[in-house]
Amino acid sequence: MPRKVLRPLLPAAALAFTAALGPAAAAVAVPGAEDGPRCGAAELARLDGLKSDLDARAEAGTAGRAQYWYVDPQACRLSVTVLPDNGDGRTEDFVGAALAAPGLTQLTEVAEPVGRRIALAPAAAGHTLRGPGTLHGGSAIYSGTSGLVYRCTNGFNNYRPGTTTTAGHCGHAAKTWYDAGGNRLGTVTDWRYPGADWSVITPVSGWSLPGDVLGAAAPITGFGKAALGEPVCGRGSTSGTSCGQVTALNVTVNYPDGVVRGLVRSNQSGGEGDSGGPVYDGGTGLGLISGGASSGSPTFFQPLNF
Repeated sequence: MPRKVLRPLLPAAALAFTAALGPAAAAVAVPGAEDGPRCGAAELARLDGLKSDLDARAEAGTAGRAQYWYVDPQACRLSVTVLPDNGDGRTEDFVGAALAAPGLTQLTEVAEPVGRRIALAPAAAGHTLRGPGTLHGGSAIYSGTSGLVYRCTNGFNNYRPGTTTTAGHCGHAAKTWYDAGGNRLGTVTDWRYPGADWSVITPVSGWSLPGDVLGAAAPITGFGKAALGEPVCGRGSTSGTSCGQVTALNVTVNYPDGVVRGLVRSNQSGGEGDSGGPVYDGGTGLGLISGGASSGSPTFFQPLNF
């Protein structure tokens, strides 16, 4: 039998409840994604309002052990994911607010917390400085040249002309970045984290910024918006190339150091160091890797809307 997530805050008839343990909870199907929303306009408006209320509570620091939530238009539900052992007051209050629309909320329990995919790692050793060269999408980038430094992944070149991209929490962690050879790449000149999760890096003079991604079959020729059920691939400096499917849109993620709205969830895998890596469908760039479960799936990515 499913294990109860927390003490009921409403009568049992008001709970639309699913308990799932471990990574399998993240690898969800997207039935009927091609058919469009099944909710009526009034139901969608109610769910969107309920999600906005949860977003505001989370940004005030009162989400407790809730991990992420989103409106599922196919199921006509607000989906809320929580960690086990969540009977603390903040989590109960948060879930109680989610259950304000009886029959329209689904709770799912997962064993692993979600986190950002930035890594703390030794700087690349034994490099020979050669100055600016060619920077490919999906390449490892480092916040320093000696000792323990942050490692992230380069995203898309020329999303903003003459610049490159990575995750916002990478730009929050350090303002100057280097390639794996210890050559200075450039400086973060625009970023947002938390709230959203993107950074723009302006390279020093001399870097070549081709429109490719390591491991991709085709160059990136344009940028677009992810769709529910769409096949996607991502490239991280730790995990290499991993592919999957978009399973949710407009997801709010409750990272330990801040709340991020508007992310896309996929069932592709990943690991620490992949933050900022490009997510794409064929030759179309769709987003930048933000974070995910420690087991590798799900993955959340920031849309290209900045």
